[in-house]
Amino acid sequence: MGIIQQIVALQHIDSQLQDIDELLGDLPGKVTLLKDEESALIKSVQVGKERIKTLNLELNKFEGEMTDIIGKIDKHKDQLFLVTTNKQYDALQHEIDHLKGHLDEIETQSLEFTEEQEFLEERIKSEEENLESLSQDLVGRREKLEVLMNDSSEEKAKLEEKRDEERNGIDVATLSRYDLIHNARKGVSVVTVEGSACNGCGAFVPPQIVSEVRAGKGPHTCDSCSRFLYWEST
Repeated sequence: MGIIQQIVALQHIDSQLQDIDELLGDLPGKVTLLKDEESALIKSVQVGKERIKTLNLELNKFEGEMTDIIGKIDKHKDQLFLVTTNKQYDALQHEIDHLKGHLDEIETQSLEFTEEQEFLEERIKSEEENLESLSQDLVGRREKLEVLMNDSSEEKAKLEEKRDEERNGIDVATLSRYDLIHNARKGVSVVTVEGSACNGCGAFVPPQIVSEVRAGKGPHTCDSCSRFLYWEST
């Protein structure tokens, strides 16, 4: 088998492998993205629920502290009627004012924690709904991907084995050039000559080159797109 026939055979195998990859399309990437999104939502829900637990503990603590402070304030208010000097009255009033200030601080923080708790509960509810929908979508895409991969995996494995065999029979310089064109020309390294034109880019091919390509001499490449040229017998 001549070098150009080897290149054509390799191109044919690569085209079949490319068809398989296009059959799968971007489904594997979408499955990965959905899985990452699912993991992020699961983590967000878990973190949110842990935060709600912490807030509940703090709110219960605040409730106990506020009850205790209110009790002390009421007690001091009762003592105001029992004091006999202005100094004692002022001391009790000062303590009452101090307790009220502390109570205000706790009430403010308790309100902030309650608002955060309500926000988290709403967010978690929304995330869990999204998670359910996302998980269903993910299951469907995984099943589709599995079917496609199962259908094509055996064929792909055989093609890759044949590809390796073909590549092993091509000299390094030609193979390197083939790969360069393959990457630059969207996987098409070899094209036919149609009349006197390159079937890849439509550029003119000189008669002498056409003649040699028809005779299987070469390899020759298009001066415009650099693809390897070959003649397809009818």
